Amino acid sequence: MTLSEDGQWMYDGSNWVPATPGAPSGGSMPPSGAPKMPMNKPSKDGERMSDMGWWVSQGVTQFFILLGFIMMIMSAGYAHSATYTEGPDPPDQDDYDVDDNGLEPGEIENFTKDYEVYEDLQEQHLKDRNQDAGNAAYWAAVGPGFIVLGLLVFCLNDNSKEMSNSLRITMMIGTLYLLSNMLFDGSAINFIAGIGAN
Repeated sequence: MTLSEDGQWMYDGSNWVPATPGAPSGGSMPPSGAPKMPMNKPSKDGERMSDMGWWVSQGVTQFFILLGFIMMIMSAGYAHSATYTEGPDPPDQDDYDVDDNGLEPGEIENFTKDYEVYEDLQEQHLKDRNQDAGNAAYWAAVGPGFIVLGLLVFCLNDNSKEMSNSLRITMMIGTLYLLSNMLFDGSAINFIAGIGAN
């Protein structure tokens, strides 16, 4: 509620009424018209915070880049597993020769059974390592694509208020360079660079 200058009238949102009900107004007339309300200008920070497009684009950019880095870490993990995981140990004939006079029929049978188990384990080990190598190659190929996609969203974003045009152009050139290397193994850049040399 707003009081008049003399303090005898109060504005209730639509009309001026006496400030204290039942008290005489003292002969003064209520002010004419509605009181002037001060207008608060929204701050620039509030304007930035309310810009949902900016927040969405930043979230998309960070999501794609983070996802790309996670894929690269997964690729490194699979590559390490494919390279450094040790296989099963083969059975040693000396462990089956209990009387040190060469393998006899019963000892040969035990050794043969264990060697067949070893071959099965070795075959499964090789399959797993091949699968790890394939996963490493796959995630190494897909991960940079998500990083480049995040950079493209960042560069082409209309709501990025702080980025100057020169910085945007520089980032676009770098992003297109990464995209060329990812898609064509650098052949497009080598082709363009070789035009002037020939």
